[in-house]
Amino acid sequence: MNKSRPFKTPLEHRRLLRLAREYDRAGYEVLLYPDDASLPTSLQGSLLGLIAKGENETIVADVRSRPNLTLNGAADLRRLAEKVNAIPGWQFNLVVTNPRHPQAS
Repeated sequence: MNKSRPFKTPLEHRRLLRLAREYDRAGYEVLLYPDDASLPTSLQGSLLGLIAKGENETIVADVRSRPNLTLNGAADLRRLAEKVNAIPGWQFNLVVTNPRHPQAS
């Protein structure tokens, strides 16, 4: 199942795809928008951008644009990071992306 947050923007999705390629090139097995069957029990029900499984670590990563950082509040991100980081060998990475604005001349 390919689920995503309802407010995932095209910018966030494109950056997430680039991030997935970066992890893949670094030798990680990457799973985009993992479903509950792919997650440990403590993370089931969480809407995650990607999981990158390496030899010695698993990284949960998500991408947010600055305006979307506060849609669910910073507390949600903190809780998610705490859940992920409580699993031995797992870590949470948040990537913040912003639209490019034309430079003034």
